[in-house]
Amino acid sequence: MRHALSTLVERIRVRLREPERGSAVLEFLVVGVLLTLPVFYLVITLSRMQAGAYAVSGAAREAGRMYVTASDDASAAGRADAGAALVFADHGLSGDMTLACSASPCLTRGAQVTVRTAVDVDLPLVPDFLGAVVPTSVRMTSTHVESVGKYRE
Repeated sequence: MRHALSTLVERIRVRLREPERGSAVLEFLVVGVLLTLPVFYLVITLSRMQAGAYAVSGAAREAGRMYVTASDDASAAGRADAGAALVFADHGLSGDMTLACSASPCLTRGAQVTVRTAVDVDLPLVPDFLGAVVPTSVRMTSTHVESVGKYRE
């Protein structure tokens, strides 16, 4: 027993005197990949979420402005749809828009036009077959209220 213990101690001493033979490059790559991939995914996901947030708020605001600056009710809805679609297209998304008016006709002086927009932002790199188990998109909504001018013709 004593001989085995002294042999083990001697092997440890010899091993400690030898220069390192480890593979630091390999260790660095493994740890680097394991830490970097989740960070990249988080950055990509947060970028998509921010784009969706900008898209819904911008689309609601622009649709409301386009609606109340129209000359008549007939062209107002088309202008609002075009404004919202343009903002959604700028962000590479497609969304929904609904309008509600506080007066009839909508462009009555002092009336309020409420615009609600919504968009589904797909989570990046989530396969479609996981759709039954985990959500693959996040729904973002925005509401904007625009007043029709009091001094309108």
